Amino acid sequence: YDGGICTRLDCVSLGVVVNQAAQRFYDEGEDFWPKRYAIWGRLVAQQPGQLAYSVIDSKATGRFMPPVFPAFKANTIEELAALVNLDPLELRKTIDSFNQSCKTGTFDHNVLDDCHTENISPAKTHWALPINQAPFYAYPLRPGITFTYLSLKTDETAAVFFQGKPSANMFVAGELMAGNVLGKGYTAGIGMSIGTIYGRIAGASAARAIQVNAQLQEEVHATA
Repeated sequence: YDGGICTRLDCVSLGVVVNQAAQRFYDEGEDFWPKRYAIWGRLVAQQPGQLAYSVIDSKATGRFMPPVFPAFKANTIEELAALVNLDPLELRKTIDSFNQSCKTGTFDHNVLDDCHTENISPAKTHWALPINQAPFYAYPLRPGITFTYLSLKTDETAAVFFQGKPSANMFVAGELMAGNVLGKGYTAGIGMSIGTIYGRIAGASAARAIQVNAQLQEEVHATA
């Protein structure tokens, strides 16, 4: 089930993310959420079973908007692992290794702070705090669809291509043409930005097409 913002998890940067082997697989502190949530969707989709878990401790609670579904909660890492069907020893090993690598500076979740890890791969470059204060929480992560990159081919005037040529009177905006702009990455809000910008472009192009057609009709009538 994908409920949009109600099911989106903003706690990824506040702990670690592990796959079903209880192993970390990417830098949880790479960047702010407008960039990272699309990246994490792709990363989780590449994991076994397209499933991962965001593991945090009680220090992280209150620092993000909780989703509609509650987390798994336990007083120990081993108990938490059992709740989500992970190997308790492997998760304990992953958490201990992460905790030992944390070089705590001045934590500030509003900036790219200096709390980072050392001598661990993958590194966590920001917001790295030891996961050591019970209770512990695990949120399941699964990829969801914001929109697809499939679209009609257009040019800079938002004209739809037919047989390799731009249409004289058909123009599109938004998701119908977003694939012409987007690559592999996605930043929060860019879909709405494309819709807004190309909505204006398509509207202006359509208005010009109507004017051209009206002029042609006048010329035809004048000739007749």
